[in-house]
Amino acid sequence: MNACQIHGDAASGYNKPGITGGVVINARLSKKASIDLGFLYSQKGAWKNAKEDDPTFFRINIDYIELPLLLNIKANSKYFITFGPSLAYLVNFKVNLNGIDYSDLYNFNKFEYAVNFGLGRKIKGKWLVEVRTNNSFLPILNYGQTANLVFFPNPVARFFNKGLYNNLLSAYIIYEIHPKKKSEPIQQ
Repeated sequence: MNACQIHGDAASGYNKPGITGGVVINARLSKKASIDLGFLYSQKGAWKNAKEDDPTFFRINIDYIELPLLLNIKANSKYFITFGPSLAYLVNFKVNLNGIDYSDLYNFNKFEYAVNFGLGRKIKGKWLVEVRTNNSFLPILNYGQTANLVFFPNPVARFFNKGLYNNLLSAYIIYEIHPKKKSEPIQQ
């Protein structure tokens, strides 16, 4: 389950729901560390409902195929930390402003580059839960030539004020499948 927002739009808050699902391959590096390579479908975007003092509303639905490469560190036998980058490919998007489809006017970038950080816990057996944040660090939609000429005195603001960025809070339910070990050959 995703709670989504877009940094740089006219709304604030993780108001748009979405889903994430897929498969992940895990390679153990040591007793405490492993690497995950995932193949996920992820719904992102933003949602602003009309209010009494502001009758405008919009919905931005963005669908990605995402490839996270994450490092998992076990804190102890139950808890783990996950962090690393992800690359996502834009599959589909729809922009609805006040009930009118404006999708043709927007040119979202085909690729999203994001960083992930998560905290997880083993529940029972092969079941785990994780809460993860996913934040793009390059714009998913550039502001354009005129807006990019604005000078920000803060270097961090200069770097991050180039367009719109996805921000997600995700809750994962994970089931681990472990391959069976090859049995030793039968000796005759």
